[in-house]
Amino acid sequence: MSILTPPQAPAGPPPVSDGARNVIRVLLVGIAVVVIAGALGSFGTLAWGLSAFRVVTDHQTLPTTIRSLTLDTADSPVAVRITADRNATEPRIDLRMVASSRNSNQYLRVTNDANGTHVTVDGAADGILDFGDPGEVTVTLPPETGRRLALTVRQNTGVLLAQADLDQLTASTSDGAVVLRGAVRRVEVRAQDGDITAREPISVGESFDAATTDGEIAVKFADVAPRRVDAVTRDGDISLSLPTPGPYLVHAQSGGSATVRVPETSDAARAAAQINVRSDDGDVTVDTLR
Repeated sequence: MSILTPPQAPAGPPPVSDGARNVIRVLLVGIAVVVIAGALGSFGTLAWGLSAFRVVTDHQTLPTTIRSLTLDTADSPVAVRITADRNATEPRIDLRMVASSRNSNQYLRVTNDANGTHVTVDGAADGILDFGDPGEVTVTLPPETGRRLALTVRQNTGVLLAQADLDQLTASTSDGAVVLRGAVRRVEVRAQDGDITAREPISVGESFDAATTDGEIAVKFADVAPRRVDAVTRDGDISLSLPTPGPYLVHAQSGGSATVRVPETSDAARAAAQINVRSDDGDVTVDTLR
C-alpha cells in the first residue's frame, strides 16, 4: 500500500520590507497626482475655452413705411433669414451671434436716406475662430410690407433663406447657398460658391436671373412662369420645372447632357416665357412641373 503525500503549498512572495512599501506608496501617489493634474488641466483648458464664448444680440425696429432695404453682413459669417409674420405690427431686424472673444462686439448699424434703409453688421469681430464669429440675422416683415419691399442682401459667407413674399430680391454671396420660397416679382441672385434652390415651387411674376460659379440651380415655378428665366452655372447641374401649358422658347446649353421636356416654340411672340439655361460642366434639365 502506497501512501500519498499531499503536495506542498507553493511558496508565497518574498516579504516586503517597510521601506519598500513606502517607496511603492510614493510611486502610486505620484502617478495619481500626475493623472489628476492632467485631467484638471484638460478641464481647465476646456472651461477657459467655453468661458471665452458668449452670445451677442441686437434688435432694431425698421421704418413702417419702408420700401427699400439693403442688408450687408460684411465679413461676418452669418445666416440671413427673411420671414413674414402676420402678427407683426412693424418691420424689425434681429442679430444673434456667438462671440468667441470678450473683445468681439458686433451690432446692427441702421441708416435711412433718400434711397431707403441700409443695415450693416458692424463692430469688432476679433475672435479666436479663424472663420469669424458665426451668427444669424433675421428680418421680420408684416406681409403687406414685404410685398412692397425691394430687398438687397450682400453676404461674404452664410446661407440666405428668403421665406417671405417680396416685390424684388437682389442677393449676392461669395460662399453660401440661397434658398427661395414665396412670391417675388423680380429675382436676381449671384453666387460664387453655393447652390441656388427652391425647396417648393415659387411664384415669380416678371423675371428670374440666377448665376453661380460653383453650385447647382434647382427651381420649380408655380402658377405662371416669369416672362424671362436666366440660369447659368460654371460647375453644377441646372434643373428647372415650368408650369403648363406653355409653350416656351428654350435655349439650353450644357457641357454634359441637356434635356428639355416642355412644350416648345421658336416664335417669341407665342412663347409664354423665354428660358435661357447654361451649364459649362454639368447637366441641364427643363421639364414640366408635376
